[in-house]
Amino acid sequence: MSDTFKTEARGALLGSDRYLALLAITLLGYALNGRAFAYLGFPPLYVGEIAFLIGAVVFLRTGALVASLATLPSLMLVALMVWVLARTIPFVSVYGFDSLRDSAVVMYGGFTLIVIGLLLEDARRIDTVLRYYNILLVSFPAIFVVFCLTLYWTEYIPSFYGSVPIVDITTSAVGTHLAGTMVFVLIGYRKVSFLWFLVWLATLTIVVSTNRGATLAALGPVVFAMLMLGRSRLLATAMLAVVGVFAVLLTVESSFTQDNVVERSARAQRVVSAHQIMKNAQSVLGDSGEQNVEGTKRWRLDWWEIIINDTIYGPNFWAGRGFGLNLADADGHAGPAEGGAPTRSPHNVNMTLLARAGVPGVVLWSLVLISWGGMMLRAMLVARTRGHKQWADLFLFVICYLTSILINAFVDVTLEGPMQGIWFWCLFGFGIGSVMVYRAQATDGIGSSPR
Repeated sequence: MSDTFKTEARGALLGSDRYLALLAITLLGYALNGRAFAYLGFPPLYVGEIAFLIGAVVFLRTGALVASLATLPSLMLVALMVWVLARTIPFVSVYGFDSLRDSAVVMYGGFTLIVIGLLLEDARRIDTVLRYYNILLVSFPAIFVVFCLTLYWTEYIPSFYGSVPIVDITTSAVGTHLAGTMVFVLIGYRKVSFLWFLVWLATLTIVVSTNRGATLAALGPVVFAMLMLGRSRLLATAMLAVVGVFAVLLTVESSFTQDNVVERSARAQRVVSAHQIMKNAQSVLGDSGEQNVEGTKRWRLDWWEIIINDTIYGPNFWAGRGFGLNLADADGHAGPAEGGAPTRSPHNVNMTLLARAGVPGVVLWSLVLISWGGMMLRAMLVARTRGHKQWADLFLFVICYLTSILINAFVDVTLEGPMQGIWFWCLFGFGIGSVMVYRAQATDGIGSSPR
């Protein structure tokens, strides 16, 4: 009996390890090729849904169902998922698959429980996850190439999945991985070459020129990480260097070019230039005065006002309008102000949940974020106080990465899709599972490094 149990246990662990590798490949695919990778599969079961269903089976085999619910963030997440499910099922008969697709913004949270179960089953998988992430770090130049192809040569790229080209990655996703990879390097998990750093800077320059939200998502967490790591001098030096280079570029650009405001088509991209970067920065702080920059911001604010009036001050306070309804069509906001592709969601995850799940939904969502952030920050500070530096650095890495995705989610359609939604919930679960492992080791008097 004992030998049989050991064999079965080894088999279960091996199956879980294989699934972790599959999940890592899935996340790598999303990072390297975004929407094009997301369309792999057998509709309506794409690669993300397939990974979710296999993960659910693996999770049940871990026997960690009860243990995975032992933290406040996990309980809050389950409560939110139950509420979203209650606001989805009644609309499936009306809107069909659209209801399930819209509910994925929260229901992808199942990946959280899967990842927690994997770490609780074998804590050494924390090291495995970090080794897998090294693959993404090394592959970052490929993200730069795909990003450039997506932005500037889309019309020359063939499509294999209907209207989706074979390479397609969003600026917001690139901004997120800019933050994650740089924090990974700053912590010291891997040393990189000067060439890699130049590719990272080139990618950041394009992001800063083309997307304000992605810029904040890329730079905000990196600045926070540098402050927490005591790299204030490095941060000051980097800021002075950036300001100096930018001033030179702005001067040269002003001398040899004219910054004319031209009418751009709906599909045109903002040019990569010092003037464009300055206008994006002005738009974040106030009004840049350029229609191309201000149009989408005004469009978002107008739509958010409609949602607030319909829920907080309107008839859908408690239940929202449910999952499945096309909010863009219902609210008369089928595209950005300057004209663009129709969208179903109001470019803000808080507004999405407020509109679809009502005030209870957005309150539960807030509690999920607050409880997770509080738990992670406390664990990081405790580990730092106890001298467990590598644990503190691990928690810092997860906090910064997830925060980067969250910044994008406040100004773009982010968690509603698998490309960043599954990344978000896997990081969410990785953070919870790592804290649980650390607490258990600290209780046993071990307090060892996660590496």
